[in-house]
Amino acid sequence: MRQDFPYVYSNDAKLRISIINKYWKPREEFVQNLLKKRDYPKKNNFSGFKLIGYHSFVEPEDRKEKFKPQATLIDVKFAFNTDYQPRKLGRPQILLQNASSHDFKSEVFAHVEKGQDIFLLAYSPNYRAPIIELIISDYLLSVMLDDINLGKHVQLLDICLKSEDQPFPNHFVSARSNKNFETTIPHELSFKDGWDGKGVFVGKVFNHSSISLEEFQQMAGYDYVLEQTKKNYFDPDHSEHLKKHWSFDEYLQRQLDCYTKPIGL
Repeated sequence: MRQDFPYVYSNDAKLRISIINKYWKPREEFVQNLLKKRDYPKKNNFSGFKLIGYHSFVEPEDRKEKFKPQATLIDVKFAFNTDYQPRKLGRPQILLQNASSHDFKSEVFAHVEKGQDIFLLAYSPNYRAPIIELIISDYLLSVMLDDINLGKHVQLLDICLKSEDQPFPNHFVSARSNKNFETTIPHELSFKDGWDGKGVFVGKVFNHSSISLEEFQQMAGYDYVLEQTKKNYFDPDHSEHLKKHWSFDEYLQRQLDCYTKPIGL
């Protein structure tokens, strides 16, 4: 790690991803296997969760605070380079999967430990935006479901990528942050490839925590459900239909109920 005022540079790239459940319902076979503690069927039980955002990860000053949620959530910035030439790509799209539905035979996962929760980022020359695949173990998924039923609806996943762990040659990751962590300046994560525009990067989920919607609002500075409701309710493609059926306050309550409903077995 080197420091060039006002920035700090690191050979590791870390970020925090926030997700929330909106549509997930447990499949009967998932429930039965969970209760009987058997292997889950090979179906994706992680569908129905929705991305909130990609955030800068702040290292705790005190090791005792390592697994406590950081006080501030700000967006992280992604930068991409092919053969050391900057490349403009949009905000990464995300796919969420649980490990029991995934095939780990690909060489991409050659250095991944069994049971490890995985972050995978990939793009090719014709991609407008990278695709992130988040592969969560069945154990962590069950922890998330318990936390949701305890009122902790927002799940925070801390990710770490290292150049030495990348499955293909000429793939490097790095990070740049403000030395004093100015809340208006996001961390920048850099992904460099030498494959003529093809990039595949693997990282690990090293920590999970969960918070309530109220805690998220304090950390991020905005009400997630309110902002999503505004976006949908006043969308020109849907506004006329929604206004015929509900007032804004009624629709807001429906959305809040949707995001905060318990997941019963």
